[in-house]
Amino acid sequence: MNQNDELELSAQQTQYLDWLCTAPSERVPPSKHKMAVHLGVNETTLRRWEKREPFLSLWKAKVDDIQGSPERTQRLLDTLYSKALEGDTKSAQLYLQATNRMAPATVTVQSSKQASQLSDEELDQLIAAVAEREKASRAQLKVV
Repeated sequence: MNQNDELELSAQQTQYLDWLCTAPSERVPPSKHKMAVHLGVNETTLRRWEKREPFLSLWKAKVDDIQGSPERTQRLLDTLYSKALEGDTKSAQLYLQATNRMAPATVTVQSSKQASQLSDEELDQLIAAVAEREKASRAQLKVV
């Protein structure tokens, strides 16, 4: 058996694989039991296919392709954006995070000593300096 033969599925398995990779709300037939009946097999057979090669590898690859699809990602971002414009603050937050527009500012603290070697007073001074920079940057923000 050559490598190509190992990756071949029967027509029933291919149909089941396509069904599995369809969004649950769009599946026809709508349940695994009904899909087994449609294919003329038992549900146990479907579960066995899911666990064995080559079905398992092909299923994982197909799911990775679907999830990594730029079109799906863009549709999701468009939906988040639309909901954000309607006032959904969670969608706004998720959209801004996903587009790297809500990343917290990076704070760099320089000291010639390791943190464990700093005295309490030196540590307090470093923290106070960072806090002052944060306050100054917030003062520059304008609320619209």
